[in-house]
Amino acid sequence: MSQWGARGRAAGGQDYKKILSTYYTGTRIDTRDTSGMVRIALTDDPVDLARPWPRLFGPLAFVGGPLTVDGLPQLQAAAGSSLGFDANSAGQPTAFVITADGSRGAPVVITSTLTIHSSSPAGIRTNIMQIMGGDFRSGAEQRRYAGLLQIVPKGGATVLPVNVLPMEDYLKGVVPAEMPPYWGVEALKAQAIAARTFAIGRVGRAGDFDLRASESDQAYSGLTDQRAESNAAVDGTRGQVLSYQGQLITAFYMASDGGHTVSSEYRFVQWDHGPQLRSHLGYLTGISDPFDRAPSWQVGPFSADGAAVLLKDNGLDLGDRLVGIDVLQKEPSGRVVGVRLRGSSKTVEISGPTLRFYFGFPDTLVEIVGGS
Repeated sequence: MSQWGARGRAAGGQDYKKILSTYYTGTRIDTRDTSGMVRIALTDDPVDLARPWPRLFGPLAFVGGPLTVDGLPQLQAAAGSSLGFDANSAGQPTAFVITADGSRGAPVVITSTLTIHSSSPAGIRTNIMQIMGGDFRSGAEQRRYAGLLQIVPKGGATVLPVNVLPMEDYLKGVVPAEMPPYWGVEALKAQAIAARTFAIGRVGRAGDFDLRASESDQAYSGLTDQRAESNAAVDGTRGQVLSYQGQLITAFYMASDGGHTVSSEYRFVQWDHGPQLRSHLGYLTGISDPFDRAPSWQVGPFSADGAAVLLKDNGLDLGDRLVGIDVLQKEPSGRVVGVRLRGSSKTVEISGPTLRFYFGFPDTLVEIVGGS
């Protein structure tokens, strides 16, 4: 599903069922029990409490009170106090109470998962979240979360913050993070069902969490960005998911499809003397999408020298200059499947997704201009 396309279709009078059936071919809307809990990693990678730079740019990681920690009454923090986190001289993660006057209680070494509960109706307030690839900041970048917060030790001085909450409450933090609330109720309902379907397919994964709170899975901002419109879309579609031939689908979606969605076999294509396609999923078939009128984008321009340096920084040394790029194949949507990169000392063939990674393109729907 294209989110911009869903917006255009909703504005054109399509309801959420029509929007979803267009983007996910041959699917139907089913109902699933969503009363269970979901575990959300608030950072893509564990937070290293021993890194010195957070001390230069802001206070230590904390969770605001009032709160309690299971099995550790000495870490109870009253309103106005907080639970702080740091590393000790042995390089172990620690937690301690910071009172309203700034004084610290005795630190407790985190050797097993801390489970934190807040008694505030406004939820858990913390500055531990996805900022700069797994680091934390404070001030305006604090967020609030429903449910409980787990602090999971991951070795050394690193910890992983995990928000545990009911599925439908989680979705109320996803929909406004993925789609503006003014885009229309039908688009928001389509987004809610796509997000719910995607999330349910990942519940119960092995490890400490089910999904990440970033675009690695789905954007999630907790209670902070919730709006009445997006909450109503979640409530109005409660339990609804998409299935294909009786099975829950993987409901991939994107900001914009550039006017044409991509079939599943091309989504993660590789190139080895020709395209190496994935299996086709019947519900992810490329379609023309005139309702997606998102602005076009431009990356570059790159000089021949600059492009060579960029490639070298990503581990591909073709010499001092990138002489030219030859498009070897495009798929039906117009996206690049494979290209030949001609450098001053070496020539290689790579897939479209690899080209996207090297140059930072938002998509493989590219038109390469210039060069020889």
